[in-house]
Amino acid sequence: MRIRTYTFVTLDGYVSTPDGRPVQLLLPGFPGAGAYGLPEFLASTEAVVMGRTTFLPALSAPDWPWTQPVFVLTSSALPDGTPDHVTTAPAADELIKRMEAAGVTGDVHLVGGPRTMQAFREIGALDEVGLLFVPVMQGGGVPLAAAGIEPLSLTLQSTRTFPDGVIEARYLPSP
Repeated sequence: MRIRTYTFVTLDGYVSTPDGRPVQLLLPGFPGAGAYGLPEFLASTEAVVMGRTTFLPALSAPDWPWTQPVFVLTSSALPDGTPDHVTTAPAADELIKRMEAAGVTGDVHLVGGPRTMQAFREIGALDEVGLLFVPVMQGGGVPLAAAGIEPLSLTLQSTRTFPDGVIEARYLPSP
């Protein structure tokens, strides 16, 4: 099992606006989930993992956004209306055990946020950091990494550019 991110981030390091909207929505004419290699990335993943803050807005979406099994890192009960097949755990290592028990052996999409990313990083389970750099500097919002965390060295594996200036970069944590 490999835990992989595919996260949009501004050039100044923010993953969401001050009011909590994902930064990709700042792109003029943002084409949605059918662009920026997201369909190919999602097709390569067997499960999805996220924190409660990322999960809750999905409950009000007109259509359930995932076809893969969903695992949520949370110490609180999820609200009414949560699909029965969503699995939770209060710690990243416990969530990995639950993914393994569910038969997940392939790639897992870690759908932001920074706290969930950090939880998997702390147990050495963040296997690939995929970033999509949005050509915007917004000056505030939710940062990709919290202040005071230990530095994480990354080794660049690949890049590609899109016509609107978005740059995809995939990294592996350095040993």
